[in-house]
Amino acid sequence: MADEKDKDFKSSSAEILADLLSDARVRRGLNYLGGEEFRADRERLRRGAGERLKNIRERYRPKKRDPETAARERELSLRLAEVEAEAAELRLRLAELLEEEGVIRRALEEL
Repeated sequence: MADEKDKDFKSSSAEILADLLSDARVRRGLNYLGGEEFRADRERLRRGAGERLKNIRERYRPKKRDPETAARERELSLRLAEVEAEAAELRLRLAELLEEEGVIRRALEEL
């Protein structure tokens, strides 16, 4: 009984494969996969993917700096943050003074 099931399975599998291989689209696909055009396309895609990967790595690769340069960069960044904070405070103070100037000018005009 098992031999007969195996025989039927093999026979039906062979029929399915024969049908597939006789299909014109499958034959064209197999010819393409075995041909030079496919190899050339695959190589072109492989090279393109390699270039894209290389570009991404270059874009996101950390900048190579010696420890002294990195320390100097941190020092300058901190100083820049201090200067920006001071400038913001001065802008606020200037806005207050301009508002006060407006109040004084209006008071003078009323006299």
